[in-house]
Amino acid sequence: MQFRERRRVIQVIRTVYDPDLKRGRSELVGKIDKAAPVVTDRLQKSCTPEELSEILTYLDDRHNRLRNEAVRAGAETLPAQMREAAEYFRTHRDDDARAFATEIRLAWEDLKTALREAGFSKSKVLKKAVDRDKAPEKAPEKAAEKKATAKTEAPTPSVSLTVDGAAEPAAAPSPAAPVRKPRARKARTAPATAVAAEGTSSDSGSAGSSPAA
Repeated sequence: MQFRERRRVIQVIRTVYDPDLKRGRSELVGKIDKAAPVVTDRLQKSCTPEELSEILTYLDDRHNRLRNEAVRAGAETLPAQMREAAEYFRTHRDDDARAFATEIRLAWEDLKTALREAGFSKSKVLKKAVDRDKAPEKAPEKAAEKKATAKTEAPTPSVSLTVDGAAEPAAAPSPAAPVRKPRARKARTAPATAVAAEGTSSDSGSAGSSPAA
């Protein structure tokens, strides 16, 4: 069986074999009103017991699916509805508000019991909410701490100690000294006084010794 949901009805379709076409073809068995999804007498007479069981199974699954979707939507939209209700009670004190408050209190007690049984107690839920709000604030702190750690671990320039013990930056190596060319040696000359003395002595010797007469 096949079920096609249209705007207001659910079509129940059966596939039958057509010997002329030599293949299966779809045959409309009946319709089910979506507003009141029940099997009518006419539809029940048109179906075999197996087909009827298949229709009932489909309707049960559809009912459960729609109910789960509605329950989820109620839980999802409840916070916004509760805030709107809070705004209502801030401005209303009449008999209608009192009747609404009574029903809300009873429903609220049931909701608190269900939350506690599901493990969502007040202390646990609030603690997780606080941790979630603090999580974005911890990220900048960790980044600043990491940056400070990187600065402290940065290598420091090497220093050398002077005689007085004061730390001074290490001197950079001096460039190579230029190579000096050797100077040519000049020939030593005898002092002028010695030359003069030698000349005097030779003159006196020649003068003192006269030739033999």
